[in-house]
Amino acid sequence: EAGVMGPFLVVAPLSTIHNWEREFETWSDINAVVYHGTSASRQMIRDYEMYFHDDKGIRVKKPYKFDALITTFEMVLADCDELKEIPFRMCVIDEAHRLKNRNCKLLTGGFSAFQMEHRVLLTGTPLQNNIDELFSLLNFLEPKQFASSEAFLSEFGQCKTDEQVNKLQEILKPMMLRRLKEDVEKALKPKEETIIEVELSNIQKKYYRAILERNFSYLCKGASAPSLMNTMMELRKCCNHPFLINGAEEQILAEQRTTHPSTDPDELAHTAL
Repeated sequence: EAGVMGPFLVVAPLSTIHNWEREFETWSDINAVVYHGTSASRQMIRDYEMYFHDDKGIRVKKPYKFDALITTFEMVLADCDELKEIPFRMCVIDEAHRLKNRNCKLLTGGFSAFQMEHRVLLTGTPLQNNIDELFSLLNFLEPKQFASSEAFLSEFGQCKTDEQVNKLQEILKPMMLRRLKEDVEKALKPKEETIIEVELSNIQKKYYRAILERNFSYLCKGASAPSLMNTMMELRKCCNHPFLINGAEEQILAEQRTTHPSTDPDELAHTAL
């Protein structure tokens, strides 16, 4: 609506990219393409969803078929050579605290090569009072303004006086939008929790007891044994699914084969559950 046609780039963790896609579909007519998958899948996306082709089948660089590209940090590194050719009008990075180390591969081998006119960082994880990490984010946002880490750290490295803190806050004010707890919508209904108790299967009960009693003779029957450094974590795995425990799947299926030697392996796995 403002006349900025893109293309735009959204980089987010794999678990949230479909949420981003859903929000684009819900709130706008923007053609948002999810760029993820195997190498062959990504090639198909580039051929059919990202670029137009002329009569001879040759890729046309502009205009683009998509308005917004939604991808993950892993894809940025894997297909940096392809993505860096696109002049993005804006880049939104979700969980941006992953960039707080200025020597990380995402910066040195990925975003540093991208063409990005405007940059937005989203994070719910505050910096742990580390000025070096803050500089890394500021350097990514405004590389010309924050070009020298030595100059920045010499001025704000210790940040012990009120004058230093106030000066740093003045620098951050124009570029930071912070949401406080009191700003959150009050009309939302409170969170409800429903607890459904489910009885453990016989296999889960055996493993639960073996883990609790540290019965290594039983746990070591499989190809590998679980680590009992964190007993609570192993018990949680057992309650969620016995195959999450190291060596449990091989042991359970082996026991099933001795009991039902002619049964298909897929059926054995189903029976084990």
